[in-house]
Amino acid sequence: MRSRVAVGQQAVAKAGKAQEDGIDPAYHRAILKIALELKKPNAPSYDAIVAATIRSMKLDPVAFRRYLGENGARNMSLMLATARTGGL
Repeated sequence: MRSRVAVGQQAVAKAGKAQEDGIDPAYHRAILKIALELKKPNAPSYDAIVAATIRSMKLDPVAFRRYLGENGARNMSLMLATARTGGL
């Protein structure tokens, strides 16, 4: 039982740290959603998928695009390449 409490406290601590850093945990889910959408045959453009994801997940568009530009850009090219080759 102790381990469950410790794990729960670690999860809460990590979530708190993410929010302290100003990063919405939904951003990581949004990036995954974008990658999955890009993988689909006949997928719309990257910009259309990002816009639709922002709308559907009710994200702050300015903050999310800034996050993509600052942090997501380094992984975005890999994500796009993976989605295009079907390796995801």
